[in-house]
Order: sequence, then structure tokens, then C-alpha cells
Amino acid sequence: MSANKGFETKVPENEGMDSGYMSGLVSELASGPLSEPISEVGSDSGKRISVSVEEEQLDSGLDLQISEQLSNLSFKDVTPTTQPLLVDLEEHKPSIIPQLDRLFMQDDDGDTQLHIASVHGCQKSVSTLIKVCPQRAWMDVSNDYGHTALHLAVLSGHDVVTRMLVLAGASLDVRDVSGRTPLHLAVEARDERCIKSLVIPSPNTPREKMVRILNMRDYTGQTCVHYAARAGRFDIIHLLVNCGADILAGEGLAGWTALHMAARAGDAALARAILDKYGAAAAARDFAGRSPRRLAARTAAAPAFAAHRRDDTDTDSDSEDDYDSESDEQESLFEKLVQLNNPINVV
Repeated sequence: MSANKGFETKVPENEGMDSGYMSGLVSELASGPLSEPISEVGSDSGKRISVSVEEEQLDSGLDLQISEQLSNLSFKDVTPTTQPLLVDLEEHKPSIIPQLDRLFMQDDDGDTQLHIASVHGCQKSVSTLIKVCPQRAWMDVSNDYGHTALHLAVLSGHDVVTRMLVLAGASLDVRDVSGRTPLHLAVEARDERCIKSLVIPSPNTPREKMVRILNMRDYTGQTCVHYAARAGRFDIIHLLVNCGADILAGEGLAGWTALHMAARAGDAALARAILDKYGAAAAARDFAGRSPRRLAARTAAAPAFAAHRRDDTDTDSDSEDDYDSESDEQESLFEKLVQLNNPINVV
């Protein structure tokens, strides 16, 4: 399942619709054998999984505290509460294990039932699949495009399903075939609700771990801050930096920071906002030793730098003499690299 498939993935959910071709198995598991207490099951490694299953009537929600309205989410201190992991099977039931294997079996595109339910935003099916999933790692299976269920929930803009998966322990640091994490995709789509669903603290992603995820790079060396700068969204940059992202991080091709990218794009509003909030960014240098002010000299962003107090360490001259053909050639090469899917094949 991927955005590359030629059909609409945002299918509205109703009472008579489920997530996929084997959803009958989900219903059986929700109402049948798993409603009984179970005691031990063997695994392929010979270890035994021991987590108890409480008798309860499954409903459309997931008891992982996702009923809050995401529009009211804030970035104030959140005290994580202890969340149950996944349903643990305590007793071997031959009739259950094969059905779980079928539920989490990959199809020709590498998708499982959890991928399909997530891309369609089927909250009931996602809830049930999370509850019967015997191992957390099964939620992080990647399809042929490198997308996990969490990637697909973000790509489809399903913020509630995104939060359900995060609270259930789905990994935020899995990269797709382009090196993008779910957070990269959320920022690229400018989806603030999905971004909040991913970055708000949870028991599985304490702040230290979140800082590492925020500063992960795709295969061109860009972090989520660079994605936000390309989109011209200072509000998203500010949100990410407040959560631990590095505003001074340089991307991997030319060493450009978010301010370099705003300057080169001639985005005066973004450059001014970054300068006003993070003044130290003005002194950053790319791999060629150029400051953001120098890249902005021939663009519409130049007035933003003129209005900003020059840093003592910024010794670049604004004169035309500072620019030579070699510098222009380097900038042109970088722009080609950014636009190509394969940065090695440059013509």
C-alpha cells in the first residue's frame, strides 16, 4: 500500500466497512478465542511470552488513551502514564496462532492487514489488530516501499490512527526507501495534527529518544527542520525546535541550514522569522564557507538580512565581487542534487 498506488486511500469509515480482505479473522479474534483467559505460548525462539489478557468486551476504541481530541493537544509537559504493551498470549491455542500468522502475513506489495487498516483510517480494525499483535516488532513490518503502518497512517493524514500506533509502541525511527521517517512525511505534508500525534511525549518515546528522532536524516542528509524550511513553514520549524530539533543542523549535500535554504529560496518572511528567533543561525557556514547572508544577496531575502544586525563573526562582504563562477556552479550542482531521486547520477 503506498501513495504510488493508483486509487484513493482516504476511504470514509462506516459501520458496514472493515479494513481488508481478511477482516473476518479480526472479528473472530475479537469475539472468539481471545476473549477467554489464556496462559502460555511458545515462540520461534523457544522463549515464552507472558502477558495476561484481561477479559473485556472489545469496542471501537483502543485503551491507550487516544480518545482525546487532537485539536486540543499542546506541548506543555505531559506526564506519561504506564500503558499496557500488546496482548500477550499465555497459553498455546492451536486455533489462534495460524490466524495471527494470516493477519500479519504480507501480500504481494509487502502489506499486512495493519498496513491496510492504517492507510484507510479504520480505527476499530487498527485497535483490534494492536490488541492481538503478539510482538511489538510486528507493527514495524515494512512493505515494498519501506513504509510501516505508521508511515501509511501519516501519508493518509489519519492523525488518530497515528497516535494509536505511537501509544502502542510503533517505531518512529524506521526509514522508508528514501530514508524518510514518519515525521519526515508529516512535515513534508505540512500536517500539523499528525506532527503533534508523533512528537507529543509518550511512554515509548521519552524526550531523549524524541530528540534523536527529530534530528534523523533522510538519504540526502535532510532533517525534519530542512523539510519545514523547504515548505516555508516557520511555525513547524519552531514547533520542532521546541521539541529538540537542531536549528543549526546542515543538510548532507551542501551543508545548508534552514536559514541557508530560506536565503537561497528568497523567502524573506521565513529568513526574518529565523533571524529574529534564532539569531545565531546567521553565523552558520555551509561546506563552501558561505553564510546565509551571502546566499541571500541576490534574492528577495536580502532585505531581511540587511535589517538584521550583522554578527561580528560574519565577515562576508555583500559586494558582487564575492561571487564567482565557481560559487555559482556549486550552487547549481546542489540544486540539481536536491531535485534528483538518485543524487549520484548528476548530468
